[in-house]
Parts: sequence; structure tokens; C-alpha cells
Amino acid sequence: MAGTDFPITERQLQFHLEVAGCEVRVLAQADGYTLQIEHSDLAHTLHTQRGNPRVFKNLNTVAAFLKERGVKNFLVILEQNATASSSGIEAEFEKSFVEAMGDAEPPQQRPSRRPIDSFSFDSDWEHDDDLV
Repeated sequence: MAGTDFPITERQLQFHLEVAGCEVRVLAQADGYTLQIEHSDLAHTLHTQRGNPRVFKNLNTVAAFLKERGVKNFLVILEQNATASSSGIEAEFEKSFVEAMGDAEPPQQRPSRRPIDSFSFDSDWEHDDDLV
């Protein structure tokens, strides 16, 4: 996973899709799916003109959106590892906990109940009716 996330608009999307070796990801969120393009060790997330991440309500919608832009396959990530993005916060918490509690052990993070689920999606369908 890329270390830094940069917002991009729909106008910039085609440029990022055409970069050699880019990886197109659809990330599950609580209210839908967001689109992320990774290349050059950077992640680029599609945002609206108002600056918020563009959220697609279902996979059919994002698949059709990507098909219109020539994307043949993409990776769907249903659950992300929360520890990777919050490691800095956890380190700061552990430091302040140790200072406040003296010799007490900091709480251990519980393992996730489910592993990260992901699957690839190929869009080699013949007709748009196949999306329904």
C-alpha cells in the first residue's frame, strides 16, 4: 500500500489511469465504495469538486464508471487493516499511557475478527445489461 494519499478529481482521473503499472482499487466504506489509483508509490483517491471522497453506492455503479474509462480489471478491498493507518496514533497513545501509568503494561490490541477480504473483478462483459 502506498504511503501517502492524494485527492484527485474526475478531470485528473484519466491521466492517473494511463500511468504504466497503476493499480485500480475499490475500497469498501460504511456508506459505499471509494476509488483509489496507486502508482509511483502514491495513492490517489477520487474526490468530488467539493473536496470529499467520491462514494459509489454499489459495485455495479463503480464497475460501469470504470468501464466507461477503459479499465478492464480492478481490485476490490472489502475490509482494510485499521492498524496500518492508525499506527502513529497508537504509538502516541502508548507513550502517554506509559507516562501516566508508570510501570503498568499498555493494553494490547485485539486481533481483528476477520482477515482482510479482497477479490479481483474483470470487466470483460459483452453488454451493459450484464451489470444488472
